[in-house]
Amino acid sequence: MAKKRRTSNAQRQRASAEALNRRLDQGSGSALPDWRLLLIGGVIVVGVLILALVLVFGGRTHVADGTDCRNDPAQCGTTPYSSVPAVSGPHWGTPAAWGVYSSPLAESQSIHNLEHGGIVIWYDPEALTVESIDALTTYVQNQNATGLSGRYKFILSPWGGSEPLPSPVVATAWRWILELDTADTAAIDEFAQAHYGESPEPNGGPGPPG
Repeated sequence: MAKKRRTSNAQRQRASAEALNRRLDQGSGSALPDWRLLLIGGVIVVGVLILALVLVFGGRTHVADGTDCRNDPAQCGTTPYSSVPAVSGPHWGTPAAWGVYSSPLAESQSIHNLEHGGIVIWYDPEALTVESIDALTTYVQNQNATGLSGRYKFILSPWGGSEPLPSPVVATAWRWILELDTADTAAIDEFAQAHYGESPEPNGGPGPPG
């Protein structure tokens, strides 16, 4: 059975000026002075602006190519990743080539591909049969070869991270994750249709594989 969960750190906190004023007024029995209302309103506005900046730029920090943010977070900020695999956060300045990998892709590089609107599919080679891996390989190769509905930005890679995958197959998009117990390409395709290109830089490269 497939299960999907959003891993975004954004949009967790929202402030309502009207609700805040009601709470303050109920405790005092009298209206707050105008300058205090203006101060509270200013704080809320600043908070909203900060949240907007986080939504736009959060998780888009570039680090030196070759950096492993999972195992060396001091180079990337404190606890830079909130999921396994990571779906946003610090990443290499150079994205990976789209396609099928026989050896593990660097997690910290793959996030740049997600930022460019692509789909990265990870799998545990010890948990899948050869036939299942072949099915995933064919699916990704077909997507990249045909550019079906403009979708050519796909990567398939065995997982080589220090922490285990949460399930045998995990499909990722920018701030979205799909965990699967089997090589369910139909579920992956539905996930891709919903989240392909849903990223800060959907037109980013590299271009389609040759």
